[in-house]
Amino acid sequence: MIEKLAATKHLAVVSDFDGTLAGFANDIYAVHAEPRSLAALERLAQLPDTTVAALSGRHLEGLKRVFPLREPVLLGGSHGAESSWLDSTLSPEAQAHLDRKEAEIRELMERFPGAEIEIKPFQRVFHLRLLELTDPELAAEAYAAGRALDPAGFPMTAGKSVIEFSATQATKGSWISELRERVGATATVFLGDDVTDEDGFAVLNQPPDLGVKVGEGETLAAHRVPDIATVSDFLEELAAARTVHFGA
Repeated sequence: MIEKLAATKHLAVVSDFDGTLAGFANDIYAVHAEPRSLAALERLAQLPDTTVAALSGRHLEGLKRVFPLREPVLLGGSHGAESSWLDSTLSPEAQAHLDRKEAEIRELMERFPGAEIEIKPFQRVFHLRLLELTDPELAAEAYAAGRALDPAGFPMTAGKSVIEFSATQATKGSWISELRERVGATATVFLGDDVTDEDGFAVLNQPPDLGVKVGEGETLAAHRVPDIATVSDFLEELAAARTVHFGA
């Protein structure tokens, strides 16, 4: 598996951030990526015909606050709605949708003290992680209330302790497909742990591509690792094999 990926003509390595390169924290900006994973990604990015990217549900500026790698490493934010190489804008209709969802989420925050909102350029996110720590039953009720909000034809994603309302049809899958075409990748590796990462796994052609699911749960990925430490192991092995392939 690793050897075939390492020998492909142009390799693209794309990784989710939270739950894949880094753990979770109550303060979303207090997380730190695993140093071994960062070093392996940086090593891969320096090799010929190898594209490395981080693709996150965080908005692009938020991702930059916690992910230290830059060019030639590419960045994708807001589940694929933002790219480090593009400027993106919202239509008036999309902005109006976000404004409505923000108002509805703030009403839920009044009903369920401890719930939070995150403002992203293309999404409004109902966060329940802190509330779950203090009152799991109330958090479950809040989660159900969030799920009951009308997405009005726009995407809604229920993930781990979050419900996200988006004003764009972009997904991690569409972003990976665009990246793959952009760089001419002959094999793509995508690593992720959450529900939204399944959109990325769905566009892979396994093999020669490879999806790597981090943790438990049903998945379309062909390979699974248990935690972020083994993500580091995988990336280090891939970087070493790719380096040998080029005789670097």
